[in-house]
Amino acid sequence: MAKKFDHTVLIVDDEAQVGKALGRLMKGVGAKYVYMESGQAALDRIKSVSKPYSLILSDQRMPQMEGSVFLEKAKEIAPDTIRYLITGYADVDAITDAVNKGSIHRYIAKPWDNRVLQEIVKTGLEQHELIMENHQLFALAKEQNSKLYKINTDLKKSAAVHQKAIIQKDKQIKELKNRLDKGFENRNYINEIEILLKERRLLNKDKLNSLYVATICELYEQFQDIATRNGFEMPDKIPAENIPGE
Repeated sequence: MAKKFDHTVLIVDDEAQVGKALGRLMKGVGAKYVYMESGQAALDRIKSVSKPYSLILSDQRMPQMEGSVFLEKAKEIAPDTIRYLITGYADVDAITDAVNKGSIHRYIAKPWDNRVLQEIVKTGLEQHELIMENHQLFALAKEQNSKLYKINTDLKKSAAVHQKAIIQKDKQIKELKNRLDKGFENRNYINEIEILLKERRLLNKDKLNSLYVATICELYEQFQDIATRNGFEMPDKIPAENIPGE
């Protein structure tokens, strides 16, 4: 098994020799182990460690607290730890009850085969790795979602500020356009041109009258052409009273 984690197995058995034998098997799969001789002592140890044990191997028949009871309490303290119960065939009722409560992930029957036991432990350690990796992925996803939410919120605020600025600029442009339109409406460009030409002495009165006549004749010809194309009739020439100086 590829060693992805620093695994430690908690072995709980009232017989020290059995505990040491199980410990040697744990070393064989690349895991450390801690041995405790009773369920209560093991519970106290679980509460004191900062990192949960990867796996618990507990014997069923122990004085003061049976293995199934111990594992049920251990689940409440360290739910991510894989829990195995070592028991004899006579303890079927205890096994069934522990399975129903979710206290154990599987049981190991006595007497066990060392190689089979090691393979079972390897599977349990891999299962613990998956649980911890899922927690890490969930935490990472939560962190990323938090960052994305902040970015999205900042973008919305920025967009709102820009939108407000755009609306303000549009309002200013409309106001300026209205002012320009009113200014154009109120200005008499012909008078302004006339004054400008007179100030610069570019036109005297006779030349100015000639300019008026030429402008009126040009406009008359354009209107006459438009009238003809639209089926209207206009006089062939401009009445004399409409021509300046006539």
